[in-house]
This record gives sequence, C-alpha cells and structure tokens, in this order.
Amino acid sequence: MPRKMPSLETPFKKGEKVLMARGIPGISEGTPGKVKLINGLNNWVRYWVRFDDGRMIGQISQDDLVRRGQMDAWMEREVAREQAAAATAAGQEAPTAAVESAAGGGGGAADLIPAHLLERSKAAKARRLGG
Repeated sequence: MPRKMPSLETPFKKGEKVLMARGIPGISEGTPGKVKLINGLNNWVRYWVRFDDGRMIGQISQDDLVRRGQMDAWMEREVAREQAAAATAAGQEAPTAAVESAAGGGGGAADLIPAHLLERSKAAKARRLGG
C-alpha cells in the first residue's frame, strides 16, 4: 500500500528530498535538493538545503520548498493565494475572510484587548483632543 503524501503545510524533515518551488538568487525554480538542517522558532522555521549541484543554501522558507511530486498542488495553492490577494486589493472580500467574518471571528486586535482598557483609551483621547 503506497504511503500517503503529507500536506503542503507539513514541515519538512531532515533528509527529506525537496524541490525549489520559487526561485531565489543563485537557485532556479525546480532545482532538486535534500534538507540538511532545520532551524527557527514556532512559525519561523528555515531550512538548510544541499542541492544536487553541491551547493548548500540556508535560511530557506518552507514557502519556497516543495516535496517531490507536489509541485502541481503548490502551484494551484499559489494561484489561489494570488487571486485572493487580487480580490482583496480590488476591494472585494476574500472567500476565507468572508467565512471568518460570518462566523463572528474577526481576529482583530480589539478582540484581544479587554473592553475596560479600550474605554480608558477612548476617554484619554477625548480629554487630549477636547482639552
């Protein structure tokens, strides 16, 4: 039974074979390589990759790498991201944002700040401007 391919968001493991999904200076798109070192914290993870031509490049984002066999899925995801960004820039709401706002999850900073602190700030601004 064939193994299930991890999702595009699944972090890479040391020794995993990858392709450059997005070209960077000195390395073109589609160049094969192997993950040699993983460093970073939480959501900021970077990879050191030894490419088949012998060069080793560090500080590569997961967004710039893809597993072999997942390039088509990566391209579809990037096209969807570009379309969502274009829709947002044109003043339309992106489809994922529409779902979040309909569910009541605005995700703004005001959701994280207690109401009494917001009121205190509003009163201070009124005193400063009115004063």
